[in-house]
Amino acid sequence: MNPMILYDNRFLDGIPMATDTSAGFSALNVVDLKTFTFWQAGETGYEDITVDCGAAKSADTLGIIGHNLGTVQADISVESSDDGDTWTQQLEPFSPTSDIAILKVFPSVAARYWRVVIDPGLDTLPYIAVLVLGSRLEFPVPVDGPFKPIEEGMESGSKRSKAGHLLAHYVKYKPYSISARFSYLDRNWLESVFLPFWLNYASDLHPFFWAWDLENYPEDVRFVRFKAEYTYKPEVTVLSYYDSLDLDLEGVREAVVVGQTPPAPPPPPPVQ
Repeated sequence: MNPMILYDNRFLDGIPMATDTSAGFSALNVVDLKTFTFWQAGETGYEDITVDCGAAKSADTLGIIGHNLGTVQADISVESSDDGDTWTQQLEPFSPTSDIAILKVFPSVAARYWRVVIDPGLDTLPYIAVLVLGSRLEFPVPVDGPFKPIEEGMESGSKRSKAGHLLAHYVKYKPYSISARFSYLDRNWLESVFLPFWLNYASDLHPFFWAWDLENYPEDVRFVRFKAEYTYKPEVTVLSYYDSLDLDLEGVREAVVVGQTPPAPPPPPPVQ
């Protein structure tokens, strides 16, 4: 499968509504694109997050990051409806085996109402930080080789004694970068599909899901953004094709801990 990006989101076409919610963990948190703010269920058992788009809108891909759906042994599915009463399953139930980022594809469908269904197998409250359901941007060609799927480093610190002995060492986070080049891209595709993504979304450094080969590497899903110093400069010499397009992306490795719970919401501001 060719590389893909998911940024289009039906949950931005209306107000996401959850079956129930823990205090301080609003369903609105799933659309702020922050991996440290969460929706969390208010009760154990069946949950769904639903949106009324106001008109029929298409979707073919689900992206989730910052969750405990593997830990709670949840079955996840996607359903759509034209009237908000009768629902049709579009993505069959699947069970994440871990709490890492998820990207799932299904045949494109247009509907006014969409919902993501969460059916936990354990009596534990599920939570989600980022939830994206929309139409994916799929490249018409594979990435040029040789290709490094990731280049990862670490931001760390250490403590030493007065005599210089190493007392402790810690890793604060693990940043990574991804550099990809595409050659001979159809000119119409780049100008009508990729360019609007760049102009209206990516150039403002908003994050998005990235998978370079979802079929063969389904767990290699990243939540990235373009590097701040990136310059959009596709090269063209042949009339109907762009010779090349380079992408320079960055992200941070997920800190996934089995059984983790989301951090408590910040306290309310003091009354003035």
